[in-house]
Amino acid sequence: MITSILRSKDAIASWLIDAAGNVAISISDLALLKRIQSLIIPAFVSTEEAMLWGSDLNPEQRATLLDMQRSVSNAARAEADPQRMVNLATQSQMMREAGEAAPFDGHR
Repeated sequence: MITSILRSKDAIASWLIDAAGNVAISISDLALLKRIQSLIIPAFVSTEEAMLWGSDLNPEQRATLLDMQRSVSNAARAEADPQRMVNLATQSQMMREAGEAAPFDGHR
């Protein structure tokens, strides 16, 4: 599978890893890292806070948030420590709520 990815026209010569540990192996991954870096997600304390914050996102920010939410959800499923799993799952749920409150393609 890695071989097919590396042969892709989108592949880059060197992998890039950002400070948060996100890895880019293609030009499209580099674009995603840039989007991730530009979207600062607060630590939500309630669903209402997440939805209020999410309601101001533009479609590109919403897409980035949902990409990040899927990563957090996957991390929660893979986590062995029960407390860390619950924390990640809660964070993922709040991010999902924020994403659902965001306008989709400019429309609510």
